[in-house]
Amino acid sequence: MMTIEEKAVGYVLGSLSDAEREAVARERLYHSALDKEIRLTEQTYGGLQFDESDVAVSDVMWSRISGAVAREKSALATKSIEDCESGSWQVHGPGIEFKQLWSDGALMIRCNPGAMEEMHDQPADLDEHILVLAGDLVISGRVFGIGDYIRVPAGTSHQPMETRGGCLLFTEYLPPAS
Repeated sequence: MMTIEEKAVGYVLGSLSDAEREAVARERLYHSALDKEIRLTEQTYGGLQFDESDVAVSDVMWSRISGAVAREKSALATKSIEDCESGSWQVHGPGIEFKQLWSDGALMIRCNPGAMEEMHDQPADLDEHILVLAGDLVISGRVFGIGDYIRVPAGTSHQPMETRGGCLLFTEYLPPAS
Protein backbone atom coordinates (compact mmCIF):
# COMPACT_ATOMS: atom_id res chain seq x y z
CA MET A 1 0.00 0.00 0.00
CA MET A 2 1.32 3.43 -0.97
CA THR A 3 1.82 6.20 1.58
CA ILE A 4 0.15 9.58 1.08
CA GLU A 5 3.48 11.01 -0.06
CA GLU A 6 4.01 8.22 -2.61
CA LYS A 7 0.49 8.69 -3.98
CA ALA A 8 1.01 12.45 -4.30
CA VAL A 9 4.39 12.17 -6.05
CA GLY A 10 3.14 9.44 -8.40
CA TYR A 11 0.00 11.45 -9.17
CA VAL A 12 1.85 14.70 -9.87
CA LEU A 13 4.73 13.17 -11.84
CA GLY A 14 2.48 10.84 -13.84
CA SER A 15 4.08 7.58 -12.75
CA LEU A 16 0.81 5.91 -11.70
CA SER A 17 -1.13 3.55 -13.93
CA ASP A 18 -4.42 4.89 -15.29
CA ALA A 19 -6.36 2.88 -12.68
CA GLU A 20 -4.11 4.09 -9.83
CA ARG A 21 -4.38 7.71 -11.00
CA GLU A 22 -8.18 7.45 -11.16
CA ALA A 23 -8.29 5.95 -7.64
CA VAL A 24 -6.06 8.73 -6.25
CA ALA A 25 -8.17 11.40 -7.99
CA ARG A 26 -11.30 9.99 -6.35
CA GLU A 27 -9.63 9.62 -2.95
CA ARG A 28 -8.34 13.19 -2.91
CA LEU A 29 -11.94 14.42 -3.06
CA TYR A 30 -12.60 13.23 0.49
CA HIS A 31 -9.13 12.71 1.98
CA SER A 32 -8.01 16.23 2.86
CA ALA A 33 -4.49 15.16 3.89
CA LEU A 34 -3.94 13.55 0.46
CA ASP A 35 -5.36 16.61 -1.30
CA LYS A 36 -3.01 18.90 0.67
CA GLU A 37 -0.03 16.64 -0.11
CA ILE A 38 -0.86 16.68 -3.83
CA ARG A 39 -1.07 20.49 -3.79
CA LEU A 40 2.28 20.72 -1.98
CA THR A 41 3.85 18.27 -4.41
CA GLU A 42 2.50 20.26 -7.37
CA GLN A 43 4.12 23.40 -5.94
CA THR A 44 7.37 21.56 -5.27
CA TYR A 45 7.66 20.03 -8.73
CA GLY A 46 6.01 22.90 -10.63
CA GLY A 47 9.40 24.20 -11.74
CA LEU A 48 10.10 20.95 -13.54
CA GLN A 49 7.28 21.52 -16.00
CA PHE A 50 8.15 22.62 -19.49
CA ASP A 51 8.14 26.30 -20.25
CA GLU A 52 5.84 27.02 -23.18
CA SER A 53 8.87 28.14 -25.20
CA ASP A 54 10.28 24.59 -24.82
CA VAL A 55 7.34 23.01 -26.63
CA ALA A 56 6.56 23.54 -30.28
CA VAL A 57 2.84 23.60 -31.02
CA SER A 58 1.65 23.45 -34.59
CA ASP A 59 -0.75 26.08 -35.87
CA VAL A 60 -3.42 23.38 -36.31
CA MET A 61 -2.97 22.13 -32.74
CA TRP A 62 -2.96 25.68 -31.36
CA SER A 63 -6.17 26.42 -33.27
CA ARG A 64 -7.83 23.30 -31.79
CA ILE A 65 -6.71 24.21 -28.26
CA SER A 66 -7.81 27.84 -28.45
CA GLY A 67 -11.13 26.81 -30.03
CA ALA A 68 -11.80 24.33 -27.21
CA VAL A 69 -10.97 26.95 -24.58
CA ALA A 70 -13.29 29.49 -26.25
CA ARG A 71 -16.15 26.94 -26.45
CA GLU A 72 -15.74 26.04 -22.78
CA LYS A 73 -15.61 29.69 -21.74
CA SER A 74 -18.80 30.43 -23.69
CA ALA A 75 -20.67 27.36 -22.40
CA LEU A 76 -19.81 28.10 -18.76
CA ALA A 77 -20.12 31.91 -18.85
CA THR A 78 -23.42 32.02 -16.93
CA LYS A 79 -22.71 29.09 -14.60
CA SER A 80 -21.46 29.10 -11.00
CA ILE A 81 -18.60 26.64 -10.74
CA GLU A 82 -16.43 25.60 -7.82
CA ASP A 83 -14.02 22.69 -7.90
CA CYS A 84 -14.42 20.23 -5.04
CA GLU A 85 -11.05 21.06 -3.50
CA SER A 86 -11.61 24.82 -3.77
CA GLY A 87 -13.69 27.01 -1.51
CA SER A 88 -13.91 27.64 2.18
CA TRP A 89 -13.66 24.23 3.86
CA GLN A 90 -14.36 24.54 7.58
CA VAL A 91 -13.63 22.07 10.38
CA HIS A 92 -16.74 20.32 11.72
CA GLY A 93 -14.95 17.80 13.93
CA PRO A 94 -11.88 15.55 13.96
CA GLY A 95 -11.26 14.50 10.35
CA ILE A 96 -14.51 16.10 9.12
CA GLU A 97 -14.75 19.28 7.04
CA PHE A 98 -17.63 21.00 5.27
CA LYS A 99 -18.26 23.86 2.91
CA GLN A 100 -21.46 25.69 2.21
CA LEU A 101 -22.73 25.60 -1.36
CA TRP A 102 -25.68 27.67 -2.66
CA SER A 103 -27.53 28.07 0.66
CA ASP A 104 -27.03 27.66 4.40
CA GLY A 105 -28.63 24.21 4.17
CA ALA A 106 -26.67 22.84 1.20
CA LEU A 107 -23.30 21.42 2.22
CA MET A 108 -20.45 19.36 0.87
CA ILE A 109 -18.92 17.26 3.65
CA ARG A 110 -15.64 15.37 3.41
CA CYS A 111 -14.45 12.90 5.99
CA ASN A 112 -10.97 11.46 6.31
CA PRO A 113 -10.61 7.70 6.78
CA GLY A 114 -11.77 6.67 10.26
CA ALA A 115 -13.71 9.89 10.96
CA MET A 116 -16.76 9.58 13.23
CA GLU A 117 -19.69 11.75 14.20
CA GLU A 118 -21.51 10.94 17.43
CA MET A 119 -25.27 10.51 17.80
CA HIS A 120 -27.15 13.82 17.91
CA ASP A 121 -30.66 15.18 17.52
CA GLN A 122 -31.89 16.54 14.21
CA PRO A 123 -33.44 20.01 14.20
CA ALA A 124 -37.19 19.79 14.83
CA ASP A 125 -38.00 21.62 11.59
CA LEU A 126 -35.51 20.20 9.07
CA ASP A 127 -35.02 16.84 7.36
CA GLU A 128 -31.41 15.99 6.49
CA HIS A 129 -30.86 14.53 3.03
CA ILE A 130 -27.50 12.80 2.51
CA LEU A 131 -26.11 11.58 -0.81
CA VAL A 132 -22.83 9.62 -0.81
CA LEU A 133 -20.68 10.99 -3.65
CA ALA A 134 -17.49 9.01 -2.97
CA GLY A 135 -16.15 6.55 -0.44
CA ASP A 136 -18.14 4.81 2.30
CA LEU A 137 -20.46 5.91 5.09
CA VAL A 138 -21.40 3.51 7.90
CA ILE A 139 -24.57 4.00 9.96
CA SER A 140 -25.58 1.33 12.50
CA GLY A 141 -23.38 -1.25 10.77
CA ARG A 142 -24.79 -0.68 7.28
CA VAL A 143 -22.27 0.48 4.72
CA PHE A 144 -23.51 3.06 2.22
CA GLY A 145 -21.56 3.68 -0.98
CA ILE A 146 -21.49 5.91 -4.03
CA GLY A 147 -24.98 7.01 -5.05
CA ASP A 148 -26.71 5.86 -1.86
CA TYR A 149 -29.24 8.26 -0.31
CA ILE A 150 -30.22 8.62 3.35
CA ARG A 151 -32.99 10.85 4.77
CA VAL A 152 -32.92 11.66 8.48
CA PRO A 153 -36.37 13.01 9.46
CA ALA A 154 -36.72 16.25 11.41
CA GLY A 155 -36.86 15.85 15.18
CA THR A 156 -35.32 12.35 15.26
CA SER A 157 -32.02 11.13 16.63
CA HIS A 158 -29.23 10.94 14.08
CA GLN A 159 -27.41 7.66 14.73
CA PRO A 160 -23.59 7.69 14.94
CA MET A 161 -21.88 7.76 11.56
CA GLU A 162 -18.38 6.76 10.57
CA THR A 163 -16.31 6.11 7.50
CA ARG A 164 -13.72 3.40 7.05
CA GLY A 165 -11.92 4.66 3.96
CA GLY A 166 -13.15 8.27 3.90
CA CYS A 167 -16.11 9.80 2.10
CA LEU A 168 -17.48 12.82 0.28
CA LEU A 169 -21.14 13.64 0.98
CA PHE A 170 -23.67 16.11 -0.32
CA THR A 171 -26.07 17.07 2.48
CA GLU A 172 -29.07 19.35 2.29
CA TYR A 173 -31.35 20.41 5.13
CA LEU A 174 -34.94 21.06 4.03
CA PRO A 175 -38.32 21.46 5.73
CA PRO A 176 -40.23 18.16 5.77
CA ALA A 177 -42.50 17.57 2.80
CA SER A 178 -46.18 17.98 3.62
